[in-house]
Order: sequence, then structure tokens, then C-alpha cells
Amino acid sequence: MDLDAFLRDVLTPLLDHPEALRIEVGGEGKKRDVLLFANPEDRGRIIGKHGRMISALRTLCRTAGDKAGLAVTLELDDRDEQEA
Repeated sequence: MDLDAFLRDVLTPLLDHPEALRIEVGGEGKKRDVLLFANPEDRGRIIGKHGRMISALRTLCRTAGDKAGLAVTLELDDRDEQEA
């Protein structure tokens, strides 16, 4: 299961700064933790109105993970690059 490619395919057309999108997939065994890093100007697009977009992305990742026998969590890093 290639979560990185899936998220890039979904998010790249939506972002003003797609080159700044960074996706880190970690975890071991049956657990995968996905962390998204994006330009601060694009974070609102990823979150969406009332958090609907990030919620939908989490649902898609969790469902895809379930089909592959994995527990997947998705988070958007909200720190600025200077803090990271």
C-alpha cells in the first residue's frame, strides 16, 4: 500500500505550493503513522471547511489501511519550518 503516492495524487492539484508537500510514513508492524507537512498557505486547503477535507483524508487512509490489514493514522503538522 503506497500511502505517499495516494496522498500526493489527491493533494497536489489542490495546493498552491505542491513542491512543499512532504509526507512521512512511519510505524512498524500493522501500524502506520502518516504525517503531512505543507506550506502554511496550503494548510487551510488540506484542513478544509470545518475540517471536512482532513477528516475525509483520514477516513480514506484508514479504510485503505483496513483493507490492507493496517491501522493508519493521518496528521497534518501545523508547525512552521522554523519550529520543526
